Amino acid sequence: MTDKTSEEQINELVAKYAPSTSRSMLVQAVAQALGNAAHNGTFAQQQLNVIIHTNTALNAAMLHSVGATYAKK
Repeated sequence: MTDKTSEEQINELVAKYAPSTSRSMLVQAVAQALGNAAHNGTFAQQQLNVIIHTNTALNAAMLHSVGATYAKK
């Protein structure tokens, strides 16, 4: 048996493993934040593409209707 108290043993374990655990948690948090940023960027790009395609289709239809109106005259 050891002559250390349970408190001393716990303090020793915390001192031994806390730095690596903290570092691992920091790396995981940074990775999660970067993943979220990438997903947000992808979502924004997809929404912009939808808006651009919609505007292109609407403007093309408008030009065709204007052209058809003047072609009848």
